Amino acid sequence: MSKELKISSWNVAGIRACEKKGFLDWVADSNPDIICLQETKAMPSQLSDELVSPKGYSATYVPAERKGYSGVATWVRDGLEFEHTIGLGREEFDCEGRTLITEFSSFILINCYFPNGKRDHSRVPYKLDFCREVASQALELKKKKKKEVVITGDYNTAHHSVDLANPKTNKKSTGFLPIEREWMDEFKEQGFTDLFREFTAPDENGHYTWWTYRGDCRERNIGWRIDYFWSTHEFLGRVKNCTHSPEVMGSDHCPINLFLKEDS
Repeated sequence: MSKELKISSWNVAGIRACEKKGFLDWVADSNPDIICLQETKAMPSQLSDELVSPKGYSATYVPAERKGYSGVATWVRDGLEFEHTIGLGREEFDCEGRTLITEFSSFILINCYFPNGKRDHSRVPYKLDFCREVASQALELKKKKKKEVVITGDYNTAHHSVDLANPKTNKKSTGFLPIEREWMDEFKEQGFTDLFREFTAPDENGHYTWWTYRGDCRERNIGWRIDYFWSTHEFLGRVKNCTHSPEVMGSDHCPINLFLKEDS
C-alpha cells in the first residue's frame, strides 16, 4: 500500500512577517508532510511558540549569523523518520544559514537558499561557488548513501527565457546572466532534473514563483521562475506532480509543491 507524500518549499521573505500574513493558515490548509522555508530572517529565539514548536511537526531552523538575514528551516511531519545535517561544512556559506540537508528512509532532501548575485554582480562568483558545492555534495551523498537527492529552494536564477516575463531587458541582471544560466545547464548535464518542467511544456511561459512588489507585477504576472525542485534523474519515477501555488500570498515568492509516491 502506498500514500502520497507532499513537500512544499517557500521563500517566506521573513517568517515573522509571513506569520502575520497567514503563514500558519497556509500550513493548515495546504497540509504538507515536509515544509522547506528560505529567507526566514530570524533567530529561533525571536519566533513565536507556534513557529518554534508547530503542531504536528518537528521544526529545525538554520539562521544566519547576521541578524535579519537569510536563513532556512525545514519542518517534518511527526511520524516521519529523518536525520538532519546543518550546512555544507564550509564556513563562508554556513555562516549565512543557507543549507539544511535532511535524510529520509528512501531519499535525501536539500533545502537551499542560493545567494543573490547582487545588482552590481559582486556576489556572482560566491553564488556560483555555492551552486557548484551544493551539486558536488548532492552527487557525493547519492553515491555514499545510495539514495536519490532532491534539491529545493530559491535558486535565484531563471534558467531559460520562458522562466521570466521580460528576458530581453534582463540579460544583464543577476539571476539571468549567461554565466548563471550556464551553471544550470551544467547542473542538468551532471544528472539533475528540473521536476516542474517534467510536468509542463518546456517552452510554456507564465509560470513564475517571484514577483517584485513594484508596479502591480504580481497582479499582471510579470515575474520570474527562480524557485525549484531539482532531483537526481533517477528520482523522477517517484514523482507524481510538481506545482506552483501563485494564489498564496504572504511573500513576494509563492510556495512550490512536490507530490511523491511513498511506500508506507
